Amino acid sequence: MVLSLLAITFLATDVLAVVNGKPITRAELEAALNEGARQVYRDAVSDLRDYEHAAVRDYLGRQVVERDAKAQNTAADSVYARVMGSDFEQFDPNLRNRIQQQRERVFTTERATLEGLIQKRLFEAAARAKGMTPEQLTRKLASQIAPVTKSDLDFIKAYEGSKQQVSVTVPPGEPRLEAAIHDARVEQLRQSMIDSIRGLAKVESRLAPPRVAVSTAGAIRVGSPSAPVRIVVFTDFECPYCREAELTLSHLREQYGERVALYYFNYPLPSHPNAQPAARAAVCAAEQGRYSAYHDVLFAHQDDLARADYATWATAAGLDRAAFEKCRASDAPQHRVEQDIREGIAAGVAGTPTFLVNGRLVRENEALPAIVAEEVAAAK
Repeated sequence: MVLSLLAITFLATDVLAVVNGKPITRAELEAALNEGARQVYRDAVSDLRDYEHAAVRDYLGRQVVERDAKAQNTAADSVYARVMGSDFEQFDPNLRNRIQQQRERVFTTERATLEGLIQKRLFEAAARAKGMTPEQLTRKLASQIAPVTKSDLDFIKAYEGSKQQVSVTVPPGEPRLEAAIHDARVEQLRQSMIDSIRGLAKVESRLAPPRVAVSTAGAIRVGSPSAPVRIVVFTDFECPYCREAELTLSHLREQYGERVALYYFNYPLPSHPNAQPAARAAVCAAEQGRYSAYHDVLFAHQDDLARADYATWATAAGLDRAAFEKCRASDAPQHRVEQDIREGIAAGVAGTPTFLVNGRLVRENEALPAIVAEEVAAAK
């Protein structure tokens, strides 16, 4: 199978991580997947290749690709890789969207599998330090586990019983519960062992996350322009999840101060009829340097957007009402919103909220703090 540009890049050395001087290769990563997961992973890489090739053909034309390959006496894949690297930002936004989403799909599988392999190496190192095999150390940890008590079983049964009230799952029997509790305790000890040795080990991951280039020229910024961590936020004022995400974003700014800056893009979803006028009003507030205040008002009145009084809210947010209304009556805010939507489509945005942390695509609010922490640490 011909691999994508993403895979070709990794295959330059074929080493995804190094633990205590010992490499972890792509072959090991694939071998660590079960047969079904391995096929899904290979299909994802193949789909990514197809999307990338389609984008290059759409950009250059199939005949141009073949002519360039013949003129350079090289394989067509080399032309695809070169054009993907040099002209990606010029591709059709919808194709870029598919590519970005597919790159994230491949990376998510690779990252999770690689972390499992790193943990396996660390546990092996812990075992060697004790003069044992990993299997012997696992058995020793298991021998340290206290027997599962009747109280333990009663607790789990009570939990399962309460869960039955909101689901149709069948409570497992006591032998299954006992095994689950026992295995969970072993895993806790195993993880503790891995964590203790991780601080002493030399772990170098070479698996780079895919990054999306988004132009922030003219974007609404909250924070210092020199902040090393830039969080691009695609938001929708009628989206309840976007309102929840604001609390996370506020905590991140409190935690990291001037090391983090937010760049807001409007991405009103077609299913939210009140999001478009709210976005246009936010653009007009930004023109007066009052975006943050007005943005807070809009989210506070999210349930009232169907009967919004944007002018009154503008006055409450400290805006010049006449200038605000003049802006709203012009075409400028709509053009800005449309530009934001185009940027989102090209970046791989499929819903709101979506974040780009120094170009790393983050779709879940819950995952945002960990990704930001990684980028802050890398910027030191």
